[in-house]
Amino acid sequence: MSHRADVLHALREAAGAGVSGEVLARKLGISRAAVAKHVAVYREIGYGIEAHAGSGYRLVSDPDLPLPEEVGPLVTDPFWVEMHGGLQTVSTNDDAKGLARSGAPEGTVVVAARQTGGRGRLGRAWESPTGGVYLSAVLRPDRAPSALGPLPLVVGVGVARGLNSLGCRALLKWPNDVWSGVPGEPLAGKLAGILLEMQAESDTTEWVVAGIGINVRPGAERFASAGYVGDLAHGVRCARVAAAVLEGIAGAYREFTAEGFAPLLAEYEGSSALSGRLVTVADREGIVRVTGRVAGVDEEGRLVLDSDSGRAAVTAGDVTLSVPR
Repeated sequence: MSHRADVLHALREAAGAGVSGEVLARKLGISRAAVAKHVAVYREIGYGIEAHAGSGYRLVSDPDLPLPEEVGPLVTDPFWVEMHGGLQTVSTNDDAKGLARSGAPEGTVVVAARQTGGRGRLGRAWESPTGGVYLSAVLRPDRAPSALGPLPLVVGVGVARGLNSLGCRALLKWPNDVWSGVPGEPLAGKLAGILLEMQAESDTTEWVVAGIGINVRPGAERFASAGYVGDLAHGVRCARVAAAVLEGIAGAYREFTAEGFAPLLAEYEGSSALSGRLVTVADREGIVRVTGRVAGVDEEGRLVLDSDSGRAAVTAGDVTLSVPR
């Protein structure tokens, strides 16, 4: 934990009673000027910190921001070993990739309250305003790249577990989206998106970065197709959402690395937004490649469709519902 985070933690521990700059400086082994500087940074980003002669600094309010120092104390799974990030970054995935290239261990996380250059699959822009959670995790699976086809689905299972633990009803839309809704009914809104990037040789995976963007509450604009965790889990804070999702991912990833995707297959299909539905799958140029009814997913993470020309297993593509079920 950084000295800045230590200052916030100490103010929280004081529970509104106040703590002097001198006591903070002595406790943390830094100067009073450094304490004042850290307090000024927190004030600038929205923390209500009062200063009173005789009682010192007092935390009276805090913004709903998924900063590392807010998320870290809520995460209990030992899989997560490092927490980086801050108020804003261009892309948490880019930050995490830089850390991975520098040797960051598996279980390293980058989290931010907003991104200025967030992106989704196929390089599409991902709107990343304040009010969401944007996080990326460094994974180092001891598996060949060819065996990682199901990994986006594994991460999706973990995200769904985390959101469901908060009271959401999360549905998984192959290959990388998490929506709210009820199986068989129209999808209500997109809660989260997942983007995986990796560095690998022919038979060795160096690292995978799993990026997740989660809509918690609307920013200045409410997007028509978006769902918001805060609408389903009233009063939940962004840091709690981030921690719940990280807990879910750690468990699902641990199961995958130990036993493969097979033990998670039933759970994925039980949360699938597409099971039994008629869909079209298009390539990145928008050309429709297959239309069929979804039969499920297989152990390689492929979407299985029954089409007019027979059964097909799709490795990648954009899926849209053709008609209501």
